[in-house]
Amino acid sequence: MNALKSWRALIVREFLEHRIPFLYFPLGILGLFTLSALGSASFNRVRILDTVAIGHTLKIFELGYLVVFAVWLAYLTVALFFYCGDAFSADRRNNGMLFWKSMPVTDLKIIAAKYLATLTLFPALIFCIAVVSGLIFYGLLNIAALMLPGLVPPDPLAAATSFAHITAFAAVYFVLALLWYAPFVAWVGGLSTIFGRWSLALAFVIPGVLAIIENMAFFGQGPTGGYIWGYLSKRWQFGLSSTEYALLAASPVPFDARTYVWLLTREIDWGSLGAGLVFAAAVFWLASEYRRRRIT
Repeated sequence: MNALKSWRALIVREFLEHRIPFLYFPLGILGLFTLSALGSASFNRVRILDTVAIGHTLKIFELGYLVVFAVWLAYLTVALFFYCGDAFSADRRNNGMLFWKSMPVTDLKIIAAKYLATLTLFPALIFCIAVVSGLIFYGLLNIAALMLPGLVPPDPLAAATSFAHITAFAAVYFVLALLWYAPFVAWVGGLSTIFGRWSLALAFVIPGVLAIIENMAFFGQGPTGGYIWGYLSKRWQFGLSSTEYALLAASPVPFDARTYVWLLTREIDWGSLGAGLVFAAAVFWLASEYRRRRIT
């Protein structure tokens, strides 16, 4: 029971210290977007759509909802990068580390709680905001239909089905993307433990310098950009292929989560994903050992 309370306290602390970028600011963005869209509708600014060829309204809703998720996932990626570049060393500046070290909480547990918040709590908050954004988008689409005679809102039942399918697909996508990029998060967090906020720059500088040294050592005889650059470029890519995205946009068939989850899992190199998770675990163990042995 005490162990669960300490875990809860650690994760709640992360939320309280970083609720602005992961809750308040996204809600503010969502509120401003909604007010802006409603203002445009109030002043009849949607007339510009009269000149645009409008396709099937259900497809408009599906593509719009998918774009909403893509935008929020991009925001989450940036926010987590800056979070990991600061949070893993922030308690050294505010003396919070002294408090936790005075309790029966290990450095490994402190870092694990930060990483757990990175992979669960903060993405869950952004995911919920993305779902609310999709509902707002559907409402705005219905408002636009009242002003545009040629635009008929999608059938509520069909829209609800598509909404459920896209939400399910996005949930799987979020989870797999977080696991895929776990080593990048660990890399920034591990550097932050040693270098503090300089990790934000060093996360790019160190691989870049190593790639340059490799190219100089092999006199450019390797693949374009070198083996390091080639591996990192390949490892950074995640998601459906461009052909599959084009099929998604052009297909008149309603979105089916099972099809696109299957396509997504087919694209993943599961061996590379597993190796990345092992790398992430090793980095955070080394970071906890550094905190335990070198930081008092």
